This record gives sequence, C-alpha cells and structure tokens, in this order.
Amino acid sequence: MVSATSCQSLVPLDLMKAGECASIVELHGDSSQIHRLQEMGLRAGAQIRMLKPGAPCLVALDGKRLSLRLGALLDILVAVPTA
Repeated sequence: MVSATSCQSLVPLDLMKAGECASIVELHGDSSQIHRLQEMGLRAGAQIRMLKPGAPCLVALDGKRLSLRLGALLDILVAVPTA
C-alpha cells in the first residue's frame, strides 16, 4: 500500500507553478500574521490553486482569489501531489 505522504512533496507556496493545486500543511511566521492568514481561510488542510506565481502571487481558495506577498518572515508550506 502506498502512503499519502509518498505521493506528495512539501514545498513553500512561492515555489508552486501556475495551475498547480496543493494542500496547506503549515504556516510559519509572526502569530498576528498567521492569525490574519487563517481568518482569510489559509489554514492547514485548505486546498489552493496557484493562479499566478511571483511577488505578489495570486491563489484561488474556496472560490476566492487572494493576492499574497510573502516575505522572509512569513512562509506557507504546501503538499503538492507528485506524479
């Protein structure tokens, strides 16, 4: 049997390519910044799709589009399915 983790790769959100879908695994940064991201729906387990990589990047989440500018003090790790 193949485990779910063997079919996924953990990467920072800003390394996703346009059109890729992923599941949020962890948020790293200042607690107030993390709280704000969670209020917008960016929390562990949420499914996102990268629409436009870069700074800022554009992601789709629950029918919404969010523009994010992640800095050195804020990071979002996602699980991207591998083929």
